[in-house]
Amino acid sequence: MSKDGICLNIGCGLDAPEGWVNIDSSPSLKLSKIPIANTLLLSILRSPDWPQSVKFGDLVKGLKIADSSCDLVFASHILEHLPLSDFSAALENIHSYLKTGGVLRIIVPDLEKCIATYTTRKQDKAWSAKAAHEFMNESCLGRTETRNSLYKRLVEVFSNSRHQWMWDEPSLLDALAQQGFKNIRQRDYGEWSDQRFEAVEKQDRHWNAICMEATK
Repeated sequence: MSKDGICLNIGCGLDAPEGWVNIDSSPSLKLSKIPIANTLLLSILRSPDWPQSVKFGDLVKGLKIADSSCDLVFASHILEHLPLSDFSAALENIHSYLKTGGVLRIIVPDLEKCIATYTTRKQDKAWSAKAAHEFMNESCLGRTETRNSLYKRLVEVFSNSRHQWMWDEPSLLDALAQQGFKNIRQRDYGEWSDQRFEAVEKQDRHWNAICMEATK
């Protein structure tokens, strides 16, 4: 595979390294791109200061990326924010963007590790009463505050911080295989099949997470 294709960073947040096409689907990013957007609204919603190079794009609906144009696709802690049906659509789109031999590298929370942490804490007298609360909080499956205000509902709409589906190694491997990906293997931080991944990956994103690489 030649290294002259696109390196696509999906769900980049505020990390927008050079040499990558950095895309995020945050509603606040979309709002910030509108010239007449109300800056007061952005302030109320505590919108971050998005780098100008970050482009808005919805992976489920499809990005403005040509088929078979990407060398690499990276998605760190983004796919777990999608419902299962949307995850399948997103994976199908990623597969279409990659060149033959192109590499997908994804990081998602590892359900097995989260459960193991919960189980260990539950057996510890100092932690047992808090174990369930910590699991719900760290897995981003629960909500600690009320939604009974317009402000809270707006923040929820514009943040999309909650997780919609959780994965472990067998389920993620199967999903990738069903989409037609090959050479699927679990990876640790620093185990990059292509050194260009180093520019987008953060070691702290591996805590209680699973990282997989696969090729088209």
